[in-house]
Amino acid sequence: MRRKRFSREQILEADQRDILGVARELNLPLEQKRNTYKVSGYGGLYITPSKNAFNCFSANLGSANNYGGGPIQLVMFIQDCTFIEAVSYLLGIRGLDTYKREPMKKETVEFSLPERAESFRHIYAYLIKTRKIDRWVVDKFIEKKMLYENKYHSCVFVGYDYEGVPRQCVIRGTMTSKAFKGEVQGSDKRFAVHLPGESEILHVYEAPIDMMSYLTLYPDAIEDHHVALCCLADTALKEYLKHFDIQKIFLHLDNDKWGREQTKKLRDCYGSKYDVWDEAPFNGYKDFNEQLVGKNP
Repeated sequence: MRRKRFSREQILEADQRDILGVARELNLPLEQKRNTYKVSGYGGLYITPSKNAFNCFSANLGSANNYGGGPIQLVMFIQDCTFIEAVSYLLGIRGLDTYKREPMKKETVEFSLPERAESFRHIYAYLIKTRKIDRWVVDKFIEKKMLYENKYHSCVFVGYDYEGVPRQCVIRGTMTSKAFKGEVQGSDKRFAVHLPGESEILHVYEAPIDMMSYLTLYPDAIEDHHVALCCLADTALKEYLKHFDIQKIFLHLDNDKWGREQTKKLRDCYGSKYDVWDEAPFNGYKDFNEQLVGKNP
């Protein structure tokens, strides 16, 4: 029988290394997103420090749709090395240069929209009955080609650049027991879901469903501009302000730690040039859809 190279204790020690620290040692480009870190250039690779783990949702590994694990698997995945080599590196026995392997090249993914379903039946039912969004709002999004149903019956929200070309896309599942959320590979967050208006007022949200919920609660706001960041970064906001004459900004981010912190940062950042207001959901509600559903149980 072949003797094990490492003891169980040594393997455990390697796998208990701080995964975020390991990622930094590997010179991975990290972008913080709430309680996770996205590794730019590797598709859907996210690191969760609280779990000391990572997931790569776009990995193409045989029949697997995702790949993940702890520090050992991260080194194996990024460096394309063996288990023994990864443990050796994490224990400080050898450096990665010993293996003469090149790090994985950043993947280049061509953006394309998901396949459409033949109808809008499931997303109408989900958005109107479950999310309590007014039908006219759903109709507006479909009319503007900002929303359609894919073959898995999920909501597909599309963001366009300022020449009308689709450049960003997020997906929201309609199964209430399995709330799938995702972003299509190759999406450009500068052009996240937005709805131009006629006024000089811009409303900013974290997600498209927050935008739809706010319009249901305050239908007169349809005359204003609206942008969903599809995250907490201000990438889409910064781009939007380059193209429209905006004087006043209403921030509608979530009533949680991250939403409150980002609201303060955005007010500090944009307050000198724009009239910036914090209009969060009512106390007791995380976001405007919770507020809407709470009003219409």
